[in-house]
Amino acid sequence: MNLKTGMEPLSWMSFTDTRGLPFHGMGAFVGAGKTQRAHVYTAASIPVDPEAYKKIDAKKLAGELKVDMCAVNNGRFWMMDEIKFFVGETQNFHGVELRWGGDMTGAEMISQMQNAYVPSLIRRSTVWTFKAGKSVCLLRAPDGGVWVLQEYTKAVDPSLTPDNLDSLGKKYTTLPQGWKFETKVLEKDLVLDTTKAGGWAAIIRDDLHCTYQGCGYGADTSANYLP
Repeated sequence: MNLKTGMEPLSWMSFTDTRGLPFHGMGAFVGAGKTQRAHVYTAASIPVDPEAYKKIDAKKLAGELKVDMCAVNNGRFWMMDEIKFFVGETQNFHGVELRWGGDMTGAEMISQMQNAYVPSLIRRSTVWTFKAGKSVCLLRAPDGGVWVLQEYTKAVDPSLTPDNLDSLGKKYTTLPQGWKFETKVLEKDLVLDTTKAGGWAAIIRDDLHCTYQGCGYGADTSANYLP
């Protein structure tokens, strides 16, 4: 089995009405040391069977692909309303169809899996749209940066659903000093378009392994406004 990455032909895939829908993914670690890259693969279609990721034997797959390691993303759920993703061709990993969607350093992916509220950069061309009139979960940092919940997972807290995410703030025990959690109903569409930021996104995970994307983090210009 050959690993196909972002060097392969790419195309856009788009989905609507994605809020609350399950998806899954996988990271394949290529190389070693400072040059190691974690290639990120995402579900080739939405919605998916939320238990499908269990078919992938990560250790076996790493041997088949001749890479250092594979990390399978536990079942997760999108929180944006529309998705556009620049992806590679569909590949079948142990019966699960995934497409290459981006990459980051191996060290940053491992940090993401192990640490809460530590920003990492991922290279991907994506357009997330959160529709006007819908609620979003936000983390506000003291420097003015805003982080928007892009996905949640039941891996740590199985009780989470789209309807009770407004209680996330009460569950956080390691939120950095000065940071604030809130929910907000959008008055206009919020669009996070990484093609306007050189194809880069800043992301963090919270105490419960849910993932937020940055708006206005550093020199980020992906957001059409700060919510």
